[in-house]
Amino acid sequence: MVRRGVAARALLLAFLVLLAGVGLASESSPQQDDSGTAGEKARHPQFVFDSSTVLIFVVATLTLVVAGLSSRTQTRSEMDRLRQKLSDGEGDRSSEGEEEPAVVVSEKMAVFIVIQATVGLLLMYFLLSKIFFTIVLVFYALIAVQAIWVQSTFLFENVVLKKAGSPRWLEKSVDLPLFGRCQMYQLISLLLGLAVSVTWACVRTWASWAWVLQDISGICVILTILMFLKLPSLRIACILLPLIMMYDVFFVYIQPLIFHNESVMKKVATGGSTHEILPMALILPNLGRPGAFALLGYGDIALPGLLICYAASYDEVHRLKGLLKTYAPIELAGYVLGLAATYAALALDIGGQQGQPALLYLVPATLVPMLVAAHLRGDLKDMMHANLPFLEARGGSAGQGLLLVGEED
Repeated sequence: MVRRGVAARALLLAFLVLLAGVGLASESSPQQDDSGTAGEKARHPQFVFDSSTVLIFVVATLTLVVAGLSSRTQTRSEMDRLRQKLSDGEGDRSSEGEEEPAVVVSEKMAVFIVIQATVGLLLMYFLLSKIFFTIVLVFYALIAVQAIWVQSTFLFENVVLKKAGSPRWLEKSVDLPLFGRCQMYQLISLLLGLAVSVTWACVRTWASWAWVLQDISGICVILTILMFLKLPSLRIACILLPLIMMYDVFFVYIQPLIFHNESVMKKVATGGSTHEILPMALILPNLGRPGAFALLGYGDIALPGLLICYAASYDEVHRLKGLLKTYAPIELAGYVLGLAATYAALALDIGGQQGQPALLYLVPATLVPMLVAAHLRGDLKDMMHANLPFLEARGGSAGQGLLLVGEED
């Protein structure tokens, strides 16, 4: 079977193209249904604080909690590997091929993501059709299979197989045509990914429960992105996140004025003439009103999640513990407050678009508290100018001086 690291890197780079063009464009939308005219909806926003709002908060927050915990687990393993390598000199280079690859965001890549997002969104807008939608659908289904496989395998390796008395047959090796040798738990993970993705693709247009499968695959995609795409320092976050926020604001508030009030973002996110919502947002239904739902774009979780995962990694590298010393809880609290601000803006229908650029509220709510807390604790200079040591070592630098900081008790 293809090694998880190589396949996951291909998944990440491929999905970045789609996420940048569409996922960032999937604005947080109020619940919608087919009742009422467009004029009535514009004058009377349909948003109320109900079950769909609660589900959005719970699912988005829990996804980022899991991402933060996974990031700490990854960082702990990477730091142990790096310490072992430094203690042994260069260490055994034969083990390097087994390390999970990480795509480290640089200054140039941060700018490129925004440019790619703009180009991707406009291409989707002008090319969107039933055929093009089908291509996107197939592409997403393949990515979802990979993401579910990666997350299931990670769960098996870090939870199930580490428990005493776990079934040994899960680690039995099997040979598969085309894929080669793999272990049983990897095969189970692959079959689970295929089952969820194929079932969703078949029932998405008529089953009332199809949103569950889309959200499962979406959460796995978000977690996989956060597993393999890393911010090396707070400096990079201060470049990427404000740029993305401005992109989001432009295509929600300013662009409709240029396109005679036709929202490129909304048309792409909702599928345009295909009348199907692109699978780039979590869909949470109002359990009390059939047909009403709320949307939250994958990018509105994944992009602030990059900063939350950086905070979790920083906590692990420096062995920070407790609410008063760690940064990840501050970031999670900021995300919840930012999401609350997004829904307050939806209730007020700011901009009259019946949807909000969630990153306008999420980026300041996560980035500003991080900067303030780091300044007050004396960590700001280190966060701005020093990369996380295991990422720096991956990039070719030893990171030995930084590692000593992480080894302090």
